[in-house]
Amino acid sequence: MRRHLPLALVFVAFPATCHRVESTPATRTSAASAVPDVPGPPAATVTGVLDAAPPPVASLVPFPFGLPSPIAKYSCPVVLAGGPFRAFLAASDTRVAFVDGDDLLAIVNRSPTGALPPGYAPRDLVDLRDLSPRAPSACDAGRACLRREAAIALRRMFEGMRADGLTGRVDSAFRGFGTQCWVFDGWAAKARGGFCEAATQSALPGHSQHQLGTTVDAFTSDWADQGARTGEGVFRNGFGCTRGGRWFDENASVYGFVVSYPIDPDDRKDGSRCQPRADRPVPIDPKTGYKNEPWHLRYIGVEAAARYHDAWVRSGPGTAAEITLEQWLRAQRGLAGDAELPVCDGCQCGACETMDAGEHENPCGDASLLLDAGGRVVFPKEEPRILDAVAKRGTDGALLVRIRVSVPAHTPTQTPVADEEGLRYADGANYRALSPYPSGLEHRYDDLRGAWRVAVGIGTGAERWPWRASLAQAGLGATWNRANLVLPGKAGDVVVRVGVPGTVVRGARLQVTLLRDGVEHGTRQVAVEEAGGG
Repeated sequence: MRRHLPLALVFVAFPATCHRVESTPATRTSAASAVPDVPGPPAATVTGVLDAAPPPVASLVPFPFGLPSPIAKYSCPVVLAGGPFRAFLAASDTRVAFVDGDDLLAIVNRSPTGALPPGYAPRDLVDLRDLSPRAPSACDAGRACLRREAAIALRRMFEGMRADGLTGRVDSAFRGFGTQCWVFDGWAAKARGGFCEAATQSALPGHSQHQLGTTVDAFTSDWADQGARTGEGVFRNGFGCTRGGRWFDENASVYGFVVSYPIDPDDRKDGSRCQPRADRPVPIDPKTGYKNEPWHLRYIGVEAAARYHDAWVRSGPGTAAEITLEQWLRAQRGLAGDAELPVCDGCQCGACETMDAGEHENPCGDASLLLDAGGRVVFPKEEPRILDAVAKRGTDGALLVRIRVSVPAHTPTQTPVADEEGLRYADGANYRALSPYPSGLEHRYDDLRGAWRVAVGIGTGAERWPWRASLAQAGLGATWNRANLVLPGKAGDVVVRVGVPGTVVRGARLQVTLLRDGVEHGTRQVAVEEAGGG
């Protein structure tokens, strides 16, 4: 039951000290790990903006991610080449920033276009204790601060919690670029998986929503006290299913806050919004870039939060179409697809983006999407082409089509991605109604501008090419098939396997093609080898 916004503004006490925003690896566990950043919107999905012509042109506006501003000095050398880690950011991904931090609806995420400038800090930060103005340096030195509007809204939200018998507590609030640098450095140095594990649980400097001054990691005093007694701290599994976690999930938007990183619907145990499934590993949510963080609350304003909540309800909670804050923010800018990919740092190769369009220094090399100066996807001069295709009917009647494609480096493609065994379409399934995981939710993979896919069809019916598959690296589907987004194709000669339903009649004219923006390229007929050689 969602509460009504209280009229009174009541003082709320905050912790005596400002705890570190990130916990140590010992206190962050897999089911509740993520980091400060990202979220999404309504049924209208969104992603890397592409265009049909080779010269890069993104969405319908020149700078869909904001006007790029030069970064005079990137002040976190530990994440650059030559630093203490094997993974690193290319210099070209640290030279411009697109995000206007003063915008309450700014898109801050893991992508090259989702970073704030190192020198950005809000000009209206206040101390959460007494709402007195504070300089960013004072906030980074141990005081919990937010922008004034967000701080007042937080007080109102905590008063609403008090009315329901809960005491809210802030563990971290505004965090500047420099503080985020040492936080990430410390996490990466202690994490078993080093830089790459840290990147899924702690934001890179500039990519943290905490730098906006509108984001808090909030808990209840009971939860914090219990963590202090056990030594586990607040960043541990289970908060989402407590009274406090459920209260935030159900009521935060009334006060202008949104839980940025919910559990992806595909990863919920028996549909629970607070408990992840345990029957398979739960990777990052491709719609947000992180795992679930039920304590990570971002203020976007009461009116905007109400619009987001309404869009979330319309999107279909519990279905694959359910949006997060990230998708909603993208929809406000007319962006297509569910999300952008993380910046290339050597960790998500095959599913990353880089501004390194000419210097060839990004750590993922050819396994990346290249972006132009406006943050839009750059297209290779060459186009992919089909080399050969064969099909064989199994004893169960289903067909397995094997298509070999020559794919230029950095070719944009899109989900769904096949694994080594192939992308299997059951009877009645097509690219707009496909369950990519066993007993999983049904997903829709509408065409994204400029993205290439292999397509299989029988040349009849209103939908000629019902079975489509990505040119991306096999194996990426476990994470990325939970979203409709653009990926880099695997460079070289790539084999894509597509399982076609057994209802395809014997003797039908099976065909394959490459599709981009609804246009066929290299369409050819495929002979079917029947089971038993018949």
